[in-house]
Amino acid sequence: MRRLGLLPVLAVLAVIAVLAAGCGGSASPKDDPGAFASKVVGLIVHNKYSAVWEDLHPIDQGVAPFGEYVGCETRNPVIAVPRSVKVMSVNDESVGIGNGKFLDSKAVDVRLGFAGGFKVTHTVHVVADHGKWKWIIPSWRFRDYKADRCPTDPGSSPPPTQS
Repeated sequence: MRRLGLLPVLAVLAVIAVLAAGCGGSASPKDDPGAFASKVVGLIVHNKYSAVWEDLHPIDQGVAPFGEYVGCETRNPVIAVPRSVKVMSVNDESVGIGNGKFLDSKAVDVRLGFAGGFKVTHTVHVVADHGKWKWIIPSWRFRDYKADRCPTDPGSSPPPTQS
């Protein structure tokens, strides 16, 4: 009879354990991922690399420390600032970060509009980290930073081509 009395206690403990496990580093942020990605793009196209680094995923910050990231990105600044930045879609997508680990992300398609009617759509991957959105650098840039080379230097990985 005493065993039956333990079942409700064990059930409650199991529920608490499941809830506690869900409160880890990837708690879903309440902020809009599209607005966050748009902010990231806005900072990058205005060459505000020190500000945008603060929102970079911690794994990427580890491979591209503040001074290195800002120094490398400043060497090749954005010179054509878009006239418009518009979020086109937000989708759930598993994304590989440069160290080979895959994370659940929001793939935010952002359309940049330039003078002359030229438009380009870029996908920004944002991931939840301790209740906040963080952006990740593309894997080819991660490899360059990991090799202690600026992504825009001669010999660095070229960006992937789009068809």
